[in-house]
Amino acid sequence: MSVLRYAVFVSLRYGLLPVVLFCGTVVVASVDVVSENIAHRSTWRETVATVVQSQDLGDVVIDSPFTRSTAPNPTGTVVYLVDGETHTWKGRARELGVTAMTPGDKIKVYYDPKDPKVIHTLVLLGASAGAILLAASLAFLTFYVWFFWLRGPPRRSPPADLGGDRAAAFAAPVPDRLAERIERVRGPGFGKR
Repeated sequence: MSVLRYAVFVSLRYGLLPVVLFCGTVVVASVDVVSENIAHRSTWRETVATVVQSQDLGDVVIDSPFTRSTAPNPTGTVVYLVDGETHTWKGRARELGVTAMTPGDKIKVYYDPKDPKVIHTLVLLGASAGAILLAASLAFLTFYVWFFWLRGPPRRSPPADLGGDRAAAFAAPVPDRLAERIERVRGPGFGKR
């Protein structure tokens, strides 16, 4: 039974490596996204963009059960000023960092001072779901490292309980024939002079 437990342990240790790699990728990507967002917030400048045109892709396609979307996916055009110069941005709202675009809306955006055409709200869409995925990944990685690498493989089964006598559990039993020989050697006159 001990060999079987060890084989299962080793197969799980190495069989779970794809899950470990996925969780490691989630952790690295999360750290990258958050650090990039922090860097952009500290180096990019802030401005206000105005939505001038917006259209939801769900309104464009024919309303049928196969093309209906439950999540809004608007595209639009925004204009904003950088150092007195007007810039225009066109694209999907999610690329900008928003989920809704209505003409006339004012959106606080950040722009790259080196390239003012690159703008973003720096809002992390899906951050709550990402935080849950990150927490689950960290919990799995912690358990995996502890269980399979720090704790080590399963040890042999403990001996049967001998009424609480731990010394007797590890001592080799004395064969009955040896005990009889000792008594015969001693005999009735053992120890008399």
